[in-house]
Amino acid sequence: MEKSSTGSDFETECENLLRCFDILEAINDATGQTSIADSSSSSSSSSSSSSVPVPVPVPIPLYSENLWAVRSLSGRGDFGTSDFRFPLALQTIAFEHCTNHDLFSLAQDEEGSQYLQEKLSSGDSRILDKLFWVVSGFTFELMSGQYGRFVFGKFIESCNESQLALIILKITFQDQLFLLASVDKFGSSSVKKLIKVVAQSPPLLYHVMSALKRLFKFLMMTKPGSSVILKCLEPSYNHKNDFIYQAALEHCLYLACHEQGCINLNNFIDNMKGSRRKQILHLISVNAASLSRHRSGNYVVQHVLNLEDPFLIDAICFALRGHYVDLSLTKCGSFVVQKFLKYQNAVHYIVEELLNSDQILQVASDKYGNYVIQTALVETMRQDRLSVHQRLVTKLQQHLAALRVMKYGSNVYKWITASHPGLA
Repeated sequence: MEKSSTGSDFETECENLLRCFDILEAINDATGQTSIADSSSSSSSSSSSSSVPVPVPVPIPLYSENLWAVRSLSGRGDFGTSDFRFPLALQTIAFEHCTNHDLFSLAQDEEGSQYLQEKLSSGDSRILDKLFWVVSGFTFELMSGQYGRFVFGKFIESCNESQLALIILKITFQDQLFLLASVDKFGSSSVKKLIKVVAQSPPLLYHVMSALKRLFKFLMMTKPGSSVILKCLEPSYNHKNDFIYQAALEHCLYLACHEQGCINLNNFIDNMKGSRRKQILHLISVNAASLSRHRSGNYVVQHVLNLEDPFLIDAICFALRGHYVDLSLTKCGSFVVQKFLKYQNAVHYIVEELLNSDQILQVASDKYGNYVIQTALVETMRQDRLSVHQRLVTKLQQHLAALRVMKYGSNVYKWITASHPGLA
C-alpha cells in the first residue's frame, strides 16, 4: 500500500480499499464462507453453499491437520453445561466450519480468547482471513469486551495493511460507536492499541487522529476517553498529533468548566509539547477571570499557576486586575487569589487593590475573604515585602473593633493581635 500524508491521496486509497472490500466479499460468497450480514443464518446456508462448485483451486495445506481443532472450553467435557455458549455439542469441531458467531463467542470467553490469540500468532493467512470477517463484523463488540479486546489487539497486530485499513475505515466512519468504545474501560485500551499499531502508517494514523479530533470534547469528559487522547501526546506521535492540539484549543475552556473535564485537562496540560502548548496555556490565562469564579475552572487556573512560568503568571495577573476583591468574596475565586499571593509578581497588585478598595472590611469579615486577608498578611511578612505588610496592617487596624465581634472577621483580628501584640 502506498503511503501518503495528503488527504486527497488517502481518500483515493480508501476508495481503492473499499473496492477491495467488495472483491473480498464476492470471493467469500463464492467459496461458501459465511458473510457478516447473514452470519446468523450461516448454519442453514452452509450445506447449500457446499454443493456449489468452487472455481478457486484448493491450496495444499502447509499446516498440521489439527491446526483448526477447537477443544472444549468447559473443562467438564460438556458444552451444554458450560457458561461458554458453543453451538455444537462436540468435544472438537473443524475450525473452518465455525461460523462468525461461533468465533465471536469464542473471543468473548477467557480461554477462547487465549485460543484465538494463539491461532493468530501462527501467522497463517487463512486464519487471518477467516478472523477478518469476525473482527470486521463485530468490531466494537470485540473492542469493548473484557476478553474480546485481546483478540482485537492481536488481530490488528497480525493482519496485513489492507485488512487493517478496512478495519480503521469502519471504526472511524462511525463516530458514535467509536466514541462509545473509546469511553469504555476495555474499549479505550483497544483504541490505544490501535493508535500504537498505526503509528508507522501516516495515512491510517491521519484517519484515526481526524476522528479523535472530532470526538475530542466528549472523550476528554471521561477518564477512559482522556487516556486515549493522552496516548496521542506521547513523544512517538510528535508532529503527527496537531489535530489533537487544534481540538484542545477549540474546547479547552469548555472542558475547564466540566467536573471531570477539568481534571483531564490538567493532565493534558502536563503532557503537552510543542508550539501549541503556549497557545493553549495563553488562552486559559487570558480567560482566568471567568474561570476563577467557576467551581471547576478555578482548579485549571491554579494548575497553570503551578507551572510557575513567569509569562503565564503575568498574563493571569493582568487578566485578574480589578477582580481580586470580587474573587475574594467567592469560594472558588478565593482559592485562586490565595494561590496567587504566593507569587512575587502578583502579591503587590493584589494587596494594592485591597488597600485601595472600600470593601476591605467586607473582605476581612467574609466567610471566604478572611482567608485571603490572612494569606496576604502572612505572605507580606517577608523581608522584601514588609512595607506592604505594614500598610495592610494599618488599614485593617481601623476596623479591629468591628472585626473582633464578627464571626469570620474575628479570625483576622486574632491573627493581627497575635502577630502585633501592641495593637490588642
